[in-house]
Amino acid sequence: MAAALRAARRLRVPILRWPRPAWISHDAERRHLPPPPPAKYGGRHTVTLIPGDGIGPELMLHVKEVFRHACVPVDFEEVRVGAEAPEADVHNAIMAIRRNGVAIKGNIETNHNLPPSHKSRNNLIRTSLDLYANVIHCQSLPGVETRHRDIDILIVRENTEGEYSSLEHESVAGVVESLKIITAGRSRRIAHYAFRLARAAKRRSVTAVHKANIMKLGDGLFLQCCKEVAAEYPEISFQSMIVDNTTMQLVSRPQQFDVMVMPNLYGNIVNNVCAGLVGGPGLVPGANYGHDYAVFETATRNTGKSIANRNIANPTAALLAACMMLDHLRLHSYATTIRQAVLASLDDPRTHTPDIGGQGTTSGAVQSIINHLP
Repeated sequence: MAAALRAARRLRVPILRWPRPAWISHDAERRHLPPPPPAKYGGRHTVTLIPGDGIGPELMLHVKEVFRHACVPVDFEEVRVGAEAPEADVHNAIMAIRRNGVAIKGNIETNHNLPPSHKSRNNLIRTSLDLYANVIHCQSLPGVETRHRDIDILIVRENTEGEYSSLEHESVAGVVESLKIITAGRSRRIAHYAFRLARAAKRRSVTAVHKANIMKLGDGLFLQCCKEVAAEYPEISFQSMIVDNTTMQLVSRPQQFDVMVMPNLYGNIVNNVCAGLVGGPGLVPGANYGHDYAVFETATRNTGKSIANRNIANPTAALLAACMMLDHLRLHSYATTIRQAVLASLDDPRTHTPDIGGQGTTSGAVQSIINHLP
């Protein structure tokens, strides 16, 4: 064992126990990820924390509580941005992320009753920082009863264009045109990201999700770019699937999927379907990567407004997102310790919150996780 550890240090390969995050591998394979910001004096990192709306603030408090008990060398710079916050507040948050390089956030509500000029605060953060790759790792978790088992899917979603381009206009009264923007450059960029991630994670196949049979130019361009990029990775199998068939295949036989790559809106739908397959939105973490910055959050970006301040929100997704952040900062031992405590806690049905069929509380689940820390 000692010899293996010495050899790993020479290769700079992190030694992680199960479940090993798919985005962690040899440094040479991390070139598609933004570099982690250097630690400050004393080996500590400063991370921007955006509590968000709904259950976000209480979950971020629990992240800080678990970090404190695990003695994680991270300090948080908290920036508050709400659903109706002025754009100046959003720009303050963006500046804080640029300053620190890394952020963890709760979801900020996007109210559809606000005027069209009001842009989603979440989308502003992603596009301003060019966080082009949204990545979630959807896998079956111990102790959580679901219809399907042995699910292990990496979903890569293009995060900056498509239907989320916020380009709409009413050409004549009662006729609205919404522009879906697909570009070759960004399609190739996300395809390369998916294939490099598949290679780094030692995955066998990549599936491109599209609707090119109907949107022949837009989705046709995305699919063609994926095919061209796939040719540069001959060791990885490539297939494509129409989005409606994809959702049917996911709910009937999800084990067939390995790595999936898709445009923005399809990614939103597939992320939510896959989260439901493994137990719900309270269980799956997510990450948003650009060339320079990384922002971590829950995979489905729900605010959980209906259960806010009731002490019944599932803290698992937020804590696993925090573990992904720690892996990004190369604080692998802390990430592994907290992740193992979260998974060990899930083995006890008494800690299960109502979303996964239990009667437990948020505070009870967090206390159980803290009790499992060494």
